[in-house]
Amino acid sequence: MKSKLLEIANWKLCSIRRSAMKQLPILEFSVLVCLLLPPLIYGQTLKVDVNLVNVFATVKDDRGNFITDLSKEDFRVYDDDQLQDVRVFEKQDKVESSIGLLVDTSGSMIDIIPYVRRGVRDFTRALPKNDDFFLLSFGTTVKLLHTSKQPLKHLEESLAGLRAWGTSSLYDGLLYSMEKIEKSDHPRKALIAFTDGNDNGSTIRHDRVVQEIQESAVLVYFVAIGSAVLVDSHTLESLSDISGGRTLYVPKQDAIAPVLEEVRTELGRQYYIGYYVPRRAGFHHIRIEVPGRDVKIRAKTGYSGG
Repeated sequence: MKSKLLEIANWKLCSIRRSAMKQLPILEFSVLVCLLLPPLIYGQTLKVDVNLVNVFATVKDDRGNFITDLSKEDFRVYDDDQLQDVRVFEKQDKVESSIGLLVDTSGSMIDIIPYVRRGVRDFTRALPKNDDFFLLSFGTTVKLLHTSKQPLKHLEESLAGLRAWGTSSLYDGLLYSMEKIEKSDHPRKALIAFTDGNDNGSTIRHDRVVQEIQESAVLVYFVAIGSAVLVDSHTLESLSDISGGRTLYVPKQDAIAPVLEEVRTELGRQYYIGYYVPRRAGFHHIRIEVPGRDVKIRAKTGYSGG
């Protein structure tokens, strides 16, 4: 991330330059204030570090219906119990998305792959034109199979080439995907992983993935496929909850398509909220409320600063 320089000379605001190396939940920048204070020495400086914290919030009523008519003034956002001034606010599908589709190709997915192919194909066809996506598999190794910059024929070939065998490197796949998606210029970033949650082949540990999710703005969704006794629901739900995403269970393979449509609809109904806070190390808790409305809000519950 690059510094943003705010220069003030002779008591006048001269310029503000803003840039960011990559989109994170915390886009940190430095504000350098240059003051001319006669008879003090010219060029005396004061440096203040500020972070932009980005949060995507899903709001529903008690029947599970999306609430899409809220304004910025309806929200109350707290950072470590301190009320924040919302400076960034966008509604619903006005925000462009970058989406990573991750397919578990370990041996346990052998009966699932045909349904995943169909679900991914339908999902990508329904994406808005300005959204981008990539397809990745994680089995014994992690492989980037396709990006939306490549022709549709290449996607079909990549889906046809999916084969289930070997071990699962779920954590490696998540880490690779997060590093890739954070390079996108689109504000909303989401990963959708088709898996049973059992990792037996990654080179990185679970706590490293947790740390990366806490330090990013990436929403993580899991489509858990297969028998409930075989799915590691604890791992999947803990990771998705940290990100502000969720885990969806598919008891029957042919139900993948409607579950993916549910995720796509949810992404298009979210509120994009941003606020500035001083840069601070450690973990910080986020709380979002809509006073006077009986609503249920799902969003990141915190982030790691540094």
